[in-house]
Amino acid sequence: MNTEIDLKDYVCGVPFAALEIHEKDRFLCCASWLKKHLPQHTSPKDAWESSEANEIRESVIDGSFRHCDKSQCPFLHQLENFGEIGNTSVLYHKNRLPKDLESKIDSFKKGIVTPPSTIQFSFDRTCNLKCPSCRINLIVENSKGIERVKKTIDEIESQYGQTTKRLYITGTGDPFLSVGFRDFLRNFDSNKWPSLSHIHLHTNATKWDRKMWESMTKVHKYVKTCEISIDSAIKDTYENKVRVGGNWDELIENLKFINTIKGLKNIKTSFVVQQKNYKEMKMFYNLMLSIFGKKVNVFYGKINNWGTFSHKEFETEKVWDVSHPDYHEFIREVNSFIPAQQCWHNLQEFITPVKTLI
Repeated sequence: MNTEIDLKDYVCGVPFAALEIHEKDRFLCCASWLKKHLPQHTSPKDAWESSEANEIRESVIDGSFRHCDKSQCPFLHQLENFGEIGNTSVLYHKNRLPKDLESKIDSFKKGIVTPPSTIQFSFDRTCNLKCPSCRINLIVENSKGIERVKKTIDEIESQYGQTTKRLYITGTGDPFLSVGFRDFLRNFDSNKWPSLSHIHLHTNATKWDRKMWESMTKVHKYVKTCEISIDSAIKDTYENKVRVGGNWDELIENLKFINTIKGLKNIKTSFVVQQKNYKEMKMFYNLMLSIFGKKVNVFYGKINNWGTFSHKEFETEKVWDVSHPDYHEFIREVNSFIPAQQCWHNLQEFITPVKTLI
């Protein structure tokens, strides 16, 4: 840990900007990074203005970050271990706050919570893959669930459609497999979202081919960034271990197509680090750069247990645990290419500092 860093000198902008809506839960940040949840089954507005949400905002203003998991959040992790926030961080030194964030904090201190600028659609877990890190069985919404998803979209539109600047779809499933999300993208009504300038798609990309993309031309000008969750660099690992039900060859073809989409300014590809795939970390990095070039940022994150593993199974997957039999091999793999450009992660404590000879 960098002992010269005092978190009280920093503030996180996410709780003042972003709201995640899940089927039951609501969050002000990634559920694996933020330990405090908002009230379940509440409207977007009620969740955003709840006392729980305000407690989280207070914790990032006072610098305690007491509701954050500092080992999982890559931004806090990097700041504490390296004393850096980087160019893409959501953390800001209090002496160098963006004017928009400074205004939101000032309003909050006066008892006014300004509307979220980003809303994440995570209330449909429909997906065509069965990834062990995420789910045990395939999840596909039935007709009742599809109707619920559409009603939730209508509720968000009525409360925050006029002020939202960015939509994040999805994070818990796939936007191209969800009937509700896919219909929303295909039939997007810009009159209901007059302030919107950006849509971020989070997908496994198995259905993001030219035909699918051309079916949703109304959102093309808004889709400027995406995250593609892959977790592997080898066909066998992808199809039989981390993306059960996936087709590696089709994925690679889709990735090459996605790279041709002119409006996409930044592509993030993510890799959930676990025992099943840690030996492919460097290969994955090289593969992503070979496909996307300077457009890509590659993210590595430690696996979480979302209830899909028994305690014993999760101990097997936690290859970064010092007691794991593969721990030292994992350390060698990490240090074989990290730190690298166009790469970010929450693995800082495993990186051996480079000694400079004078």
